[in-house]
Amino acid sequence: MCGRFTLTLSGEEFKRHFNYTLERFDYSPNYNIAPGQEVPVIYRKPHRDEIAVRPMRWGLVPRWAENKNVGYRLINARGETVDKKPAFRDAFLKRRCFVPADGFYEWRKDNGTKTPFRIMLPDGKPFAFAGLWEKWINPKNREEELYSFTIITTDAGAAVKDIHPRMPVLMVDEKIWEMWLDPKADVGSLKEIIKPYDGELVCYEVSTQVNSPANNYPEIIMPVNKRD
Repeated sequence: MCGRFTLTLSGEEFKRHFNYTLERFDYSPNYNIAPGQEVPVIYRKPHRDEIAVRPMRWGLVPRWAENKNVGYRLINARGETVDKKPAFRDAFLKRRCFVPADGFYEWRKDNGTKTPFRIMLPDGKPFAFAGLWEKWINPKNREEELYSFTIITTDAGAAVKDIHPRMPVLMVDEKIWEMWLDPKADVGSLKEIIKPYDGELVCYEVSTQVNSPANNYPEIIMPVNKRD
């Protein structure tokens, strides 16, 4: 699964890498993103040929849900069944998105203990997770609406499998981002994108302070052997 990630870019860096501005958002670099938090998500607006960025809450709330708290159980969608599960299948066909990031955390189990690792591209370059989004309207208060998302996961690639058996679907190529958002894409081509990342990744141990979402500062992403 993917339960934490990082987006440490400045607003200018985000614009340079993803070609969207965050000037209208209350954005700041985030070193320990956890479920329930809002982050920038890039998606195609319904019924328009327009791709945009907006803040969305991590944890998908299906539009038919009675309560938005269901989102805390839907932070990930397994790629193997994303086109079949009721919570995800409609969004998979119509509401795909990608989630900008520059690293993610996984915990390795060692004799009853869990050791956190940060995983990133070798050059530190930003990438995107394959995701799905929804717009939920409270059935008891139609004025309340919530945009939310989930991150699609797959089997871990070679670089990650010794840490955790699952990993998020990474998309590092802008052409793949375009394919993922293409409303005319068929299920077969979309499923081809949902696969373990086979490129090189850097994995390094970080402090267990990352276990708490309250800890969110630059030093938390440093390797443990380089911390004071």
